[in-house]
Amino acid sequence: MNEEDLPLAEKKLNRPKPVVLLLIDGWGIAPKSEANAIALAKTPVFLNLIKEYPAAVLKTFGKNLNINYFGLGTGKEIVEEISEPTLSLAKIIADSGLSQIKISETERFAPLTHFFNGNNEDKVNGEEWTIVSSESGDHDNKPALALRRNFKELKKAVEENKYDFILASWPLLDLVARSGDFKEVSKAAGVLDSYLKKLLISLADKGGVLIISAAHGNAERMKNVATDLADSEITDNPVPFIIVGAEFKGRTIGLTDTLDNDLSLLEPAGTIADIAPTILKILNIEKPAEMTGESLI
Repeated sequence: MNEEDLPLAEKKLNRPKPVVLLLIDGWGIAPKSEANAIALAKTPVFLNLIKEYPAAVLKTFGKNLNINYFGLGTGKEIVEEISEPTLSLAKIIADSGLSQIKISETERFAPLTHFFNGNNEDKVNGEEWTIVSSESGDHDNKPALALRRNFKELKKAVEENKYDFILASWPLLDLVARSGDFKEVSKAAGVLDSYLKKLLISLADKGGVLIISAAHGNAERMKNVATDLADSEITDNPVPFIIVGAEFKGRTIGLTDTLDNDLSLLEPAGTIADIAPTILKILNIEKPAEMTGESLI
């Protein structure tokens, strides 16, 4: 019997739970240089994941945050903002009778909800939203405090074990990169790496799958090397894509290895429009014809 012929209840039993998509905005991929705050940071957890699990780099759709989130959520390659509602990953998951939650900081509320859901402002059936306030009395520590709250909510969602799909955005790296402070950005990458370790422990206990990527880069290009001027804008560099889970350990995407664990040496395996179809593949849900991206597994 093929997977497609299985009853819905049995299909659900065959799915990992939960599948988590974590978007670490600002984590772009570029060769090591004096402008790359990520490459010079201490990120042992991230580097080990590249070594142990399927890893690749994906093209974004440019420097427009909303377009990138729209493409992520709809599984379509987007070149300009679209105003009409479009079929989204969230809607497909909802129509399959599965539960989901989005965990967002205030800076990413609209991209993670309205744009990711295909220009739909309302929640789909079985969907929950948790918004983490980034406000605090200490402006300098605001992004780090928000990350701590964000992680707490994400850990809670994982441990409740009631969601089939969890989407979270950690924009710390992007927000700190806007300051232009290279040292602080490099430090932020290390902080994110430590929270990744904590998240992996929670997911391992539940048998879940973690997909790590980003909507865009920033911290990998902190200055224009040609002019030596600071550059704190979103970049159009590729972003990482890693699938972490027991069934994926030791497997690869395309290549036999990741070339000394340096993602900057890889050619893009696709675009961020391929993330949604990949998630559907893991959830054993058929990809609709409207979704032009392709599964990476």
